[in-house]
Amino acid sequence: MPTRWCTVTVTDAQGRRHSVDVLASSTFDAAHLYLTHATGHPDTGLPIPGRKTLFEVVAGGKVHWVIGEALRQWIVSRRETLKGPKGMLFSQRPVID
Repeated sequence: MPTRWCTVTVTDAQGRRHSVDVLASSTFDAAHLYLTHATGHPDTGLPIPGRKTLFEVVAGGKVHWVIGEALRQWIVSRRETLKGPKGMLFSQRPVID
């Protein structure tokens, strides 16, 4: 997927939906950017995702879903494969606990 605007939505324990618009290169990247924003800015009130979180990613008029555990595996895999400046910047993003 080329870099494009995506809306990532997570539902909290009370059933409220929380959304963030991000510029991402894939559905996993979009979910990871939501995680980065939620953990880096706790004052926003966004729920902190976990391994069971279901991320809804809307991009280009299509809806995709990413499970937290799959996102965690993607993050770990990318950290092992990305090298150079891109890898260094990526490694500064959080991992799902």
